[in-house]
Amino acid sequence: MAPPTPPSRSQLADATKAIGIVLVVWGHAPGITPWVGVVIYSMHMPLFFFVSGYLLKTERLQQPLSKQCRDLARTLLSPYVLFFVISLAYWLATRNLGARAAKFTDVTVLDAVTGLATGLSRDLFVNLALWFFPCMFVTQLLYRLAWKACPREGWLALASGLFAVGLLTTTLPWSSRLPWGLDIAFVAVVFFAIGRWVRVAPVGQWLESTAKRSIASPLLVAVPVWLAGALYQGRVDLAMASFGPSVLLYFVAATSGIAAVLGLASSVRLTSAGQWLADNTLLIFPLHALFINLGSGVAKMFGIGPYGLGWSVGFVAWSLACCVPSAILLKRYCAPLLGMQTSRSRSPAFAHY
Repeated sequence: MAPPTPPSRSQLADATKAIGIVLVVWGHAPGITPWVGVVIYSMHMPLFFFVSGYLLKTERLQQPLSKQCRDLARTLLSPYVLFFVISLAYWLATRNLGARAAKFTDVTVLDAVTGLATGLSRDLFVNLALWFFPCMFVTQLLYRLAWKACPREGWLALASGLFAVGLLTTTLPWSSRLPWGLDIAFVAVVFFAIGRWVRVAPVGQWLESTAKRSIASPLLVAVPVWLAGALYQGRVDLAMASFGPSVLLYFVAATSGIAAVLGLASSVRLTSAGQWLADNTLLIFPLHALFINLGSGVAKMFGIGPYGLGWSVGFVAWSLACCVPSAILLKRYCAPLLGMQTSRSRSPAFAHY
């Protein structure tokens, strides 16, 4: 039986987050079919920036900048440091095991700490998923500054999209990445701005009013556009500033994929497990990579796998199952570092992401 959704919560957003985090975990799972990975990577991270914008409340934008910075530091940067420390401890414990021994022969703890400072996926070898935290921090501040200059969300979404496409089609020194996702935040903010506009526009009211009924049919037209665009583009990766052969098609495929997931989410009635996924997205995001790495290492030690798509699905189940007791322990003993209001709170303070 599905748990009741609090009135202040968006049932559609919760279902979207639950689907999105499963896609993230699946995208990192060993044995995943290449074309499935291509489709997932075409939109799974834009989806989370979209949902974050969708759930952003106007009163947060109206806060003093110093207050917003403190709140974002508590809910994003504090967990970023905590999960880096956990990931570093895991890396130190396993770096000399199996194939990892050769891979990290000349890598030092200082190199790992450098990744913490830059916040770039390529430098965060202790846990590649951690890039999302500083990039979301920068993206939210960037959106706030843009919103102050242009508080009409529709025009802001359009302007940010045109700006991103225009900038990406010029010659940019992508080999010289900027720290904390400063170079990809202007791409992430496009999806953030679209999410914010959708929520405050009439379409957002329609989505929320029909969230208890399936609205999948009108959004199914996005599925072929999404799949065709994703397969044409090949493997893209927002974290690595890799946008495929066509920048415009990157945005088309990503937004079409987001629309398709919204259609699916509208027809999903969350179970207790689904609600748990929605409530613990930012815990699962960094933790699942460690458990996938652990499971993969054990499998290689015994010379088994990967065995295709079923193998990857098994890894999704394994990593999510491991996240359950880990989340319980972290909420009990590290609640302040996670940005939670209290250790007994069902939803952490960052549940709106």
